[in-house]
Amino acid sequence: MSLITTPHRLRALGIVANAYGDPYSLSIAHGAAQELTRSGKHALFFGGGFPQAPLFRDAQNACALPSGVDAWILIGETLRDVLGDVMLAARSARRAVMVGCDLPGLACAATDAETGIFQAVAHLAKRHERRRIAFIAGPEGSLDASQRLGAYRLAMDALGLYADPALLVVGDYQARSGREAMRQLERQHGTFDAVVAANDLMALGALESLCASGTRVPEDVSVVGFDDIEESAFAAPSLTTVRQPLAELGHAAARLALASDDRDAMAAERMVVPTPLVIRNSCGCKNSEPVDRRSVPPDAETSRTQNLREEALREVARRTLGHARVHRDLERLAESVVRSSDFSALARVMSAVVELLGLRRFLLCTYAGGQRNVRVALESTGRDVVFHHQSQPFPIDELVPPGFLKTARPLQLVVEPLEFADEHFGYLVLEGDLRDGLAHVALRHHLGCALARMARGRELRRLYAAEKRRTEA
Repeated sequence: MSLITTPHRLRALGIVANAYGDPYSLSIAHGAAQELTRSGKHALFFGGGFPQAPLFRDAQNACALPSGVDAWILIGETLRDVLGDVMLAARSARRAVMVGCDLPGLACAATDAETGIFQAVAHLAKRHERRRIAFIAGPEGSLDASQRLGAYRLAMDALGLYADPALLVVGDYQARSGREAMRQLERQHGTFDAVVAANDLMALGALESLCASGTRVPEDVSVVGFDDIEESAFAAPSLTTVRQPLAELGHAAARLALASDDRDAMAAERMVVPTPLVIRNSCGCKNSEPVDRRSVPPDAETSRTQNLREEALREVARRTLGHARVHRDLERLAESVVRSSDFSALARVMSAVVELLGLRRFLLCTYAGGQRNVRVALESTGRDVVFHHQSQPFPIDELVPPGFLKTARPLQLVVEPLEFADEHFGYLVLEGDLRDGLAHVALRHHLGCALARMARGRELRRLYAAEKRRTEA
Protein backbone atom coordinates (compact mmCIF):
# COMPACT_ATOMS: atom_id res chain seq x y z
CA MET A 1 0.00 0.00 0.00
CA SER A 2 1.43 3.38 -1.01
CA LEU A 3 1.29 6.53 1.05
CA ILE A 4 0.26 8.43 -2.10
CA THR A 5 -3.40 8.38 -3.03
CA THR A 6 -3.20 10.27 -6.34
CA PRO A 7 -0.21 11.27 -8.52
CA HIS A 8 -0.50 14.98 -7.72
CA ARG A 9 -1.84 15.04 -4.16
CA LEU A 10 0.76 15.57 -1.47
CA ARG A 11 0.18 13.77 1.80
CA ALA A 12 3.62 13.16 3.33
CA LEU A 13 6.75 15.28 2.91
CA GLY A 14 10.21 14.39 4.13
CA ILE A 15 12.93 16.61 5.64
CA VAL A 16 16.46 15.19 5.45
CA ALA A 17 19.54 16.24 7.42
CA ASN A 18 22.66 14.57 8.73
CA ALA A 19 22.06 16.53 11.90
CA TYR A 20 22.24 14.27 14.95
CA GLY A 21 20.60 16.91 17.11
CA ASP A 22 22.33 20.15 16.07
CA PRO A 23 20.21 23.28 16.67
CA TYR A 24 20.74 24.65 13.13
CA SER A 25 18.99 21.79 11.33
CA LEU A 26 16.46 21.22 14.10
CA SER A 27 15.29 24.84 13.88
CA ILE A 28 14.91 24.60 10.10
CA ALA A 29 13.13 21.26 10.35
CA HIS A 30 10.79 22.57 13.04
CA GLY A 31 9.85 25.57 10.90
CA ALA A 32 9.27 23.39 7.84
CA ALA A 33 7.19 20.89 9.81
CA GLN A 34 5.02 23.67 11.23
CA GLU A 35 4.31 24.95 7.71
CA LEU A 36 3.55 21.46 6.38
CA THR A 37 1.18 20.45 9.17
CA ARG A 38 -0.60 23.81 8.96
CA SER A 39 -1.25 22.88 5.33
CA GLY A 40 -2.69 19.53 6.38
CA LYS A 41 0.37 17.45 5.37
CA HIS A 42 2.39 14.94 7.34
CA ALA A 43 6.00 15.98 8.04
CA LEU A 44 8.67 13.27 8.43
CA PHE A 45 12.08 14.39 9.70
CA PHE A 46 15.00 12.10 8.89
CA GLY A 47 17.67 13.29 11.29
CA GLY A 48 20.68 11.21 10.22
CA GLY A 49 22.05 8.17 8.44
CA PHE A 50 22.03 9.59 4.91
CA PRO A 51 23.08 7.99 2.56
CA GLN A 52 24.35 4.77 4.20
CA ALA A 53 21.17 3.59 5.93
CA PRO A 54 18.98 1.20 3.88
CA LEU A 55 16.23 3.83 4.16
CA PHE A 56 18.17 5.78 1.55
CA ARG A 57 19.04 2.95 -0.86
CA ASP A 58 17.00 1.28 -3.58
CA ALA A 59 16.77 -2.41 -4.52
CA GLN A 60 20.03 -2.07 -6.52
CA ASN A 61 21.71 -0.40 -3.49
CA ALA A 62 21.92 2.93 -5.33
CA CYS A 63 21.26 6.15 -3.38
CA ALA A 64 17.54 6.95 -3.41
CA LEU A 65 14.85 8.47 -1.20
CA PRO A 66 11.85 6.39 -0.08
CA SER A 67 9.29 6.57 -2.88
CA GLY A 68 6.40 6.55 -0.44
CA VAL A 69 7.15 10.18 0.50
CA ASP A 70 5.72 12.71 -1.93
CA ALA A 71 8.29 15.54 -1.74
CA TRP A 72 11.56 16.31 0.02
CA ILE A 73 13.31 19.17 1.79
CA LEU A 74 17.09 18.62 1.95
CA ILE A 75 19.09 20.66 4.49
CA GLY A 76 22.19 21.18 2.38
CA GLU A 77 24.68 22.42 4.97
CA THR A 78 24.39 19.17 6.95
CA LEU A 79 24.80 17.15 3.73
CA ARG A 80 27.79 19.01 2.32
CA ASP A 81 30.06 15.92 2.47
CA VAL A 82 27.68 13.84 0.35
CA LEU A 83 26.36 16.29 -2.24
CA GLY A 84 26.90 13.77 -5.05
CA ASP A 85 24.61 11.32 -3.28
CA VAL A 86 22.14 14.15 -2.63
CA MET A 87 21.89 14.79 -6.38
CA LEU A 88 21.36 11.08 -7.09
CA ALA A 89 18.69 10.86 -4.42
CA ALA A 90 16.96 14.06 -5.57
CA ARG A 91 16.61 12.63 -9.08
CA SER A 92 14.69 9.69 -7.64
CA ALA A 93 12.21 12.03 -5.94
CA ARG A 94 9.09 13.55 -7.49
CA ARG A 95 10.09 16.94 -6.15
CA ALA A 96 12.89 18.22 -3.94
CA VAL A 97 13.96 21.53 -2.40
CA MET A 98 17.48 22.34 -1.20
CA VAL A 99 17.94 24.51 1.87
CA GLY A 100 20.96 26.79 2.06
CA CYS A 101 22.75 25.96 -1.18
CA ASP A 102 22.06 25.92 -4.91
CA LEU A 103 22.32 22.65 -6.81
CA PRO A 104 21.48 22.28 -10.52
CA GLY A 105 17.89 21.34 -11.23
CA LEU A 106 16.61 21.82 -7.67
CA ALA A 107 14.53 24.54 -6.11
CA CYS A 108 16.31 26.38 -3.32
CA ALA A 109 15.43 28.24 -0.13
CA ALA A 110 18.30 30.25 1.34
CA THR A 111 19.08 33.16 3.60
CA ASP A 112 20.70 36.28 2.22
CA ALA A 113 24.01 35.60 3.96
CA GLU A 114 26.02 37.85 1.67
CA THR A 115 23.97 40.93 2.51
CA GLY A 116 24.08 40.07 6.21
CA ILE A 117 27.88 39.82 6.28
CA PHE A 118 28.18 42.99 4.17
CA GLN A 119 26.01 44.87 6.68
CA ALA A 120 28.14 43.64 9.57
CA VAL A 121 31.43 44.75 7.99
CA ALA A 122 29.96 48.08 6.84
CA HIS A 123 28.57 48.77 10.33
CA LEU A 124 31.98 48.18 11.91
CA ALA A 125 33.74 50.35 9.33
CA LYS A 126 31.29 53.24 9.16
CA ARG A 127 29.74 53.41 12.61
CA HIS A 128 32.77 52.38 14.66
CA GLU A 129 35.60 53.32 12.27
CA ARG A 130 37.22 49.89 12.42
CA ARG A 131 39.86 49.32 9.76
CA ARG A 132 41.63 46.05 10.64
CA ILE A 133 38.70 43.63 10.57
CA ALA A 134 39.59 39.96 11.08
CA PHE A 135 37.35 37.15 9.82
CA ILE A 136 36.80 33.66 11.25
CA ALA A 137 35.58 31.57 8.33
CA GLY A 138 33.61 28.34 8.43
CA PRO A 139 35.05 24.95 7.40
CA GLU A 140 36.41 24.29 3.94
CA GLY A 141 33.91 22.48 1.75
CA SER A 142 30.94 24.26 3.32
CA LEU A 143 28.89 26.20 0.79
CA ASP A 144 27.61 28.54 3.50
CA ALA A 145 31.16 29.20 4.69
CA SER A 146 32.33 29.97 1.17
CA GLN A 147 29.50 32.46 0.61
CA ARG A 148 30.16 34.28 3.88
CA LEU A 149 33.90 34.49 3.25
CA GLY A 150 33.23 35.87 -0.24
CA ALA A 151 30.84 38.47 1.22
CA TYR A 152 33.49 39.56 3.75
CA ARG A 153 36.08 40.05 1.00
CA LEU A 154 33.60 41.90 -1.21
CA ALA A 155 32.59 44.21 1.66
CA MET A 156 36.20 45.00 2.55
CA ASP A 157 36.98 45.82 -1.06
CA ALA A 158 33.84 47.95 -1.50
CA LEU A 159 34.70 49.92 1.65
CA GLY A 160 38.29 50.48 0.53
CA LEU A 161 39.71 48.31 3.31
CA TYR A 162 42.53 45.76 3.00
CA ALA A 163 41.44 42.16 3.65
CA ASP A 164 44.76 41.11 5.15
CA PRO A 165 45.30 37.32 4.70
CA ALA A 166 46.98 37.30 8.13
CA LEU A 167 43.60 38.25 9.64
CA LEU A 168 41.72 35.32 8.06
CA VAL A 169 41.38 32.18 10.17
CA VAL A 170 39.41 29.04 9.29
CA GLY A 171 37.26 27.46 12.00
CA ASP A 172 34.77 24.61 12.17
CA TYR A 173 31.61 26.40 13.39
CA GLN A 174 32.31 25.32 16.99
CA ALA A 175 33.11 27.67 19.89
CA ARG A 176 36.53 26.13 20.49
CA SER A 177 37.65 27.12 16.98
CA GLY A 178 36.71 30.73 17.79
CA ARG A 179 38.96 30.58 20.85
CA GLU A 180 41.74 29.00 18.82
CA ALA A 181 41.34 31.67 16.11
CA MET A 182 42.11 34.39 18.63
CA ARG A 183 45.17 32.51 19.88
CA GLN A 184 46.34 32.05 16.29
CA LEU A 185 45.96 35.75 15.52
CA GLU A 186 47.94 36.60 18.67
CA ARG A 187 50.72 34.16 17.68
CA GLN A 188 50.92 35.81 14.26
CA HIS A 189 51.15 39.23 15.91
CA GLY A 190 48.32 40.43 13.71
CA THR A 191 46.85 43.72 14.86
CA PHE A 192 43.10 43.97 14.49
CA ASP A 193 40.36 46.13 15.95
CA ALA A 194 37.33 44.02 15.01
CA VAL A 195 36.37 40.38 14.42
CA VAL A 196 33.51 39.04 12.28
CA ALA A 197 32.79 35.32 12.67
CA ALA A 198 30.86 33.15 10.21
CA ASN A 199 28.62 31.91 13.01
CA ASP A 200 27.72 32.82 16.58
CA LEU A 201 29.40 29.88 18.27
CA MET A 202 32.79 30.91 16.89
CA ALA A 203 32.06 34.55 17.74
CA LEU A 204 31.22 33.59 21.33
CA GLY A 205 34.43 31.56 21.53
CA ALA A 206 36.39 34.55 20.26
CA LEU A 207 34.64 36.83 22.74
CA GLU A 208 35.53 34.49 25.60
CA SER A 209 39.18 34.31 24.52
CA LEU A 210 39.53 38.07 24.13
CA CYS A 211 38.04 38.77 27.55
CA ALA A 212 40.24 36.10 29.16
CA SER A 213 43.38 37.71 27.69
CA GLY A 214 42.44 41.14 29.09
CA THR A 215 41.34 42.61 25.77
CA ARG A 216 38.36 44.90 26.26
CA VAL A 217 35.32 44.19 24.10
CA PRO A 218 34.14 46.42 22.46
CA GLU A 219 36.58 49.19 23.51
CA ASP A 220 39.68 47.49 22.04
CA VAL A 221 38.11 44.96 19.67
CA SER A 222 34.56 44.78 18.31
CA VAL A 223 33.01 41.34 17.75
CA VAL A 224 30.14 40.40 15.42
CA GLY A 225 28.66 36.95 14.81
CA PHE A 226 26.17 35.32 12.46
CA ASP A 227 22.97 33.33 13.28
CA ASP A 228 21.52 35.08 16.38
CA ILE A 229 21.33 31.94 18.48
CA GLU A 230 19.74 32.27 21.91
CA GLU A 231 23.05 32.51 23.78
CA SER A 232 24.08 35.60 21.82
CA ALA A 233 21.65 37.89 23.64
CA PHE A 234 22.96 36.78 27.03
CA ALA A 235 26.71 36.93 26.42
CA ALA A 236 28.77 39.51 28.30
CA PRO A 237 28.82 41.82 26.43
CA SER A 238 25.77 40.83 24.42
CA LEU A 239 26.70 39.80 20.89
CA THR A 240 25.95 41.93 17.85
CA THR A 241 25.11 39.46 15.11
CA VAL A 242 23.42 38.83 11.78
CA ARG A 243 20.09 37.12 12.37
CA GLN A 244 19.60 34.00 10.28
CA PRO A 245 15.88 33.27 10.71
CA LEU A 246 16.13 29.48 10.57
CA ALA A 247 12.46 28.78 11.30
CA GLU A 248 11.47 31.19 8.51
CA LEU A 249 13.92 29.40 6.23
CA GLY A 250 12.12 26.15 7.01
CA HIS A 251 8.76 27.82 6.29
CA ALA A 252 10.08 29.04 2.93
CA ALA A 253 11.38 25.60 1.96
CA ALA A 254 8.06 24.00 2.86
CA ARG A 255 6.13 26.56 0.79
CA LEU A 256 8.38 25.77 -2.20
CA ALA A 257 7.84 22.03 -1.76
CA LEU A 258 4.08 22.57 -1.67
CA ALA A 259 3.91 25.13 -4.45
CA SER A 260 4.12 23.32 -7.76
CA ASP A 261 3.31 20.01 -9.41
CA ASP A 262 5.60 20.87 -12.32
CA ARG A 263 9.10 19.57 -11.49
CA ASP A 264 10.77 21.65 -14.21
CA ALA A 265 9.03 24.85 -13.11
CA MET A 266 9.81 24.06 -9.50
CA ALA A 267 13.53 23.61 -10.24
CA ALA A 268 13.77 27.25 -11.30
CA GLU A 269 12.30 28.52 -8.03
CA ARG A 270 14.51 30.26 -5.47
CA MET A 271 13.26 31.86 -2.27
CA VAL A 272 15.56 34.14 -0.25
CA VAL A 273 14.97 35.07 3.39
CA PRO A 274 16.43 38.40 4.63
CA THR A 275 19.17 38.44 7.30
CA PRO A 276 18.98 41.66 9.37
CA LEU A 277 21.81 42.97 11.52
CA VAL A 278 20.93 42.75 15.23
CA ILE A 279 22.84 45.45 17.09
CA ARG A 280 23.79 44.77 20.69
CA ASN A 281 26.84 45.66 22.77
CA SER A 282 29.83 43.74 21.41
CA CYS A 283 30.30 46.06 18.43
CA GLY A 284 30.29 49.19 20.59
CA CYS A 285 26.60 50.14 20.30
CA LYS A 286 23.87 49.94 22.87
CA ASN A 287 21.17 47.29 22.47
CA SER A 288 18.84 48.13 19.59
CA GLU A 289 15.74 46.92 21.42
CA PRO A 290 13.16 49.64 20.68
CA VAL A 291 11.83 51.64 23.64
CA ASP A 292 8.90 54.03 23.37
CA ARG A 293 10.37 56.94 25.31
CA ARG A 294 7.07 58.83 25.29
CA SER A 295 5.43 56.21 27.51
CA VAL A 296 8.40 55.08 29.63
CA PRO A 297 9.75 57.52 32.23
CA PRO A 298 13.53 57.99 31.96
CA ASP A 299 14.16 56.46 35.39
CA ALA A 300 12.06 53.38 34.49
CA GLU A 301 13.74 52.56 31.19
CA THR A 302 16.75 50.78 32.66
CA SER A 303 14.58 48.85 35.11
CA ARG A 304 12.18 47.75 32.36
CA THR A 305 15.00 46.52 30.12
CA GLN A 306 16.61 44.68 33.03
CA ASN A 307 13.31 43.01 33.93
CA LEU A 308 12.82 41.82 30.34
CA ARG A 309 16.36 40.48 30.24
CA GLU A 310 15.96 38.65 33.54
CA GLU A 311 12.66 37.09 32.48
CA ALA A 312 14.23 35.89 29.22
CA LEU A 313 17.16 34.44 31.17
CA ARG A 314 14.77 32.64 33.51
CA GLU A 315 12.90 31.15 30.56
CA VAL A 316 16.17 29.94 29.00
CA ALA A 317 17.21 28.47 32.36
CA ARG A 318 13.86 26.70 32.74
CA ARG A 319 14.15 25.09 29.32
CA THR A 320 17.80 24.16 29.84
CA LEU A 321 17.10 22.57 33.22
CA GLY A 322 14.09 20.73 31.79
CA HIS A 323 16.17 19.28 28.96
CA ALA A 324 18.94 18.38 31.41
CA ARG A 325 16.48 16.53 33.64
CA VAL A 326 15.08 14.54 30.69
CA HIS A 327 18.58 13.60 29.52
CA ARG A 328 19.60 12.61 33.04
CA ASP A 329 16.54 10.39 33.45
CA LEU A 330 17.03 8.92 29.98
CA GLU A 331 20.61 7.98 30.85
CA ARG A 332 19.33 6.23 33.98
CA LEU A 333 17.07 4.10 31.77
CA ALA A 334 19.82 3.51 29.20
CA GLU A 335 21.38 0.53 30.99
CA SER A 336 18.03 -1.24 31.15
CA VAL A 337 17.46 -0.53 27.45
CA VAL A 338 20.88 -1.84 26.40
CA ARG A 339 20.70 -4.92 28.66
CA SER A 340 17.26 -6.04 27.42
CA SER A 341 17.53 -9.72 26.52
CA ASP A 342 14.60 -9.80 24.09
CA PHE A 343 11.86 -7.61 22.61
CA SER A 344 9.43 -8.37 25.41
CA ALA A 345 11.88 -7.04 28.00
CA LEU A 346 12.72 -4.08 25.76
CA ALA A 347 9.01 -3.21 25.42
CA ARG A 348 8.66 -2.92 29.19
CA VAL A 349 11.58 -0.49 29.44
CA MET A 350 10.43 1.51 26.42
CA SER A 351 7.07 2.20 28.08
CA ALA A 352 8.96 4.30 30.64
CA VAL A 353 11.07 5.97 27.92
CA VAL A 354 8.00 6.91 25.85
CA GLU A 355 6.38 8.48 28.89
CA LEU A 356 9.59 10.34 29.82
CA LEU A 357 10.03 11.84 26.33
CA GLY A 358 6.34 12.63 25.93
CA LEU A 359 6.05 10.67 22.68
CA ARG A 360 2.53 10.46 21.25
CA ARG A 361 3.42 7.58 18.88
CA PHE A 362 6.33 5.15 18.84
CA LEU A 363 7.26 2.46 16.32
CA LEU A 364 10.38 0.29 16.19
CA CYS A 365 10.62 -1.36 12.78
CA THR A 366 13.12 -4.15 12.04
CA TYR A 367 14.17 -5.67 8.73
CA ALA A 368 12.29 -8.77 7.61
CA GLY A 369 13.85 -11.13 5.07
CA GLY A 370 16.43 -8.64 3.83
CA GLN A 371 16.51 -4.87 3.98
CA ARG A 372 13.70 -4.01 1.54
CA ASN A 373 10.93 -5.17 3.86
CA VAL A 374 10.30 -4.30 7.50
CA ARG A 375 7.87 -5.26 10.24
CA VAL A 376 6.79 -3.46 13.39
CA ALA A 377 8.52 -5.04 16.37
CA LEU A 378 7.46 -2.54 19.06
CA GLU A 379 4.58 -0.09 19.05
CA SER A 380 3.12 2.28 21.61
CA THR A 381 -0.53 1.77 22.54
CA GLY A 382 -1.52 4.56 24.89
CA ARG A 383 1.11 4.72 27.63
CA ASP A 384 2.38 1.17 27.05
CA VAL A 385 4.75 -0.26 24.44
CA VAL A 386 3.88 -3.73 23.15
CA PHE A 387 5.87 -6.37 21.27
CA HIS A 388 4.34 -7.62 18.01
CA HIS A 389 5.63 -11.18 17.73
CA GLN A 390 4.40 -11.84 14.18
CA SER A 391 3.46 -8.52 12.56
CA GLN A 392 2.89 -8.36 8.81
CA PRO A 393 5.93 -7.18 6.78
CA PHE A 394 5.58 -4.17 4.47
CA PRO A 395 7.95 -2.50 1.95
CA ILE A 396 10.55 -0.19 3.46
CA ASP A 397 9.61 2.52 0.93
CA GLU A 398 6.27 2.89 2.72
CA LEU A 399 8.12 3.59 6.02
CA VAL A 400 5.06 2.99 8.21
CA PRO A 401 2.48 0.20 8.25
CA PRO A 402 -0.69 0.52 6.14
CA GLY A 403 -3.19 2.90 7.68
CA PHE A 404 -0.71 4.63 10.02
CA LEU A 405 -0.99 7.94 8.16
CA LYS A 406 -4.74 7.68 7.60
CA THR A 407 -5.59 10.24 10.23
CA ALA A 408 -7.33 13.59 10.07
CA ARG A 409 -4.59 15.05 12.26
CA PRO A 410 -1.38 15.94 10.38
CA LEU A 411 1.59 14.26 12.07
CA GLN A 412 5.13 15.47 12.77
CA LEU A 413 7.27 12.33 12.83
CA VAL A 414 10.96 11.72 13.44
CA VAL A 415 12.55 8.79 11.57
CA GLU A 416 15.87 7.57 13.01
CA PRO A 417 17.82 4.61 11.55
CA LEU A 418 18.98 2.01 14.07
CA GLU A 419 22.55 0.85 13.64
CA PHE A 420 25.60 -0.33 15.53
CA ALA A 421 29.02 -0.01 13.88
CA ASP A 422 28.33 -1.12 10.28
CA GLU A 423 25.22 -3.16 11.06
CA HIS A 424 21.74 -1.86 10.30
CA PHE A 425 18.74 -3.26 12.18
CA GLY A 426 15.81 -1.02 11.21
CA TYR A 427 14.54 2.38 12.28
CA LEU A 428 12.45 4.32 14.78
CA VAL A 429 9.36 6.38 14.04
CA LEU A 430 8.56 8.88 16.80
CA GLU A 431 5.84 11.46 17.14
CA GLY A 432 7.22 14.15 19.41
CA ASP A 433 8.79 17.60 19.41
CA LEU A 434 11.27 17.80 16.52
CA ARG A 435 13.42 20.14 18.61
CA ASP A 436 14.19 17.34 21.12
CA GLY A 437 16.87 16.14 18.73
CA LEU A 438 19.54 15.29 21.29
CA ALA A 439 17.15 13.03 23.20
CA HIS A 440 16.15 11.27 19.97
CA VAL A 441 19.81 10.74 19.04
CA ALA A 442 20.56 9.32 22.50
CA LEU A 443 17.57 6.98 22.25
CA ARG A 444 18.66 5.88 18.77
CA HIS A 445 22.13 5.06 20.12
CA HIS A 446 20.83 3.08 23.10
CA LEU A 447 18.40 1.07 20.97
CA GLY A 448 21.09 0.36 18.36
CA CYS A 449 23.27 -1.06 21.12
CA ALA A 450 20.35 -3.11 22.46
CA LEU A 451 19.51 -4.61 19.06
CA ALA A 452 23.17 -5.43 18.43
CA ARG A 453 23.39 -7.20 21.80
CA MET A 454 20.20 -9.16 21.11
CA ALA A 455 21.50 -10.16 17.67
CA ARG A 456 24.78 -11.39 19.20
CA GLY A 457 22.80 -13.39 21.75
CA ARG A 458 20.72 -15.04 19.02
CA GLU A 459 23.83 -15.88 17.02
CA LEU A 460 25.56 -17.41 20.05
CA ARG A 461 22.49 -19.51 20.80
CA ARG A 462 22.38 -20.67 17.17
CA LEU A 463 26.05 -21.63 17.21
CA TYR A 464 25.64 -23.41 20.55
CA ALA A 465 22.68 -25.41 19.22
CA ALA A 466 24.58 -26.32 16.04
CA GLU A 467 27.60 -27.44 18.03
CA LYS A 468 25.40 -29.47 20.37
CA ARG A 469 23.76 -31.25 17.41
CA ARG A 470 27.17 -31.99 15.95
CA THR A 471 28.57 -33.49 19.13
CA GLU A 472 25.45 -35.56 19.73
CA ALA A 473 25.44 -36.97 16.20
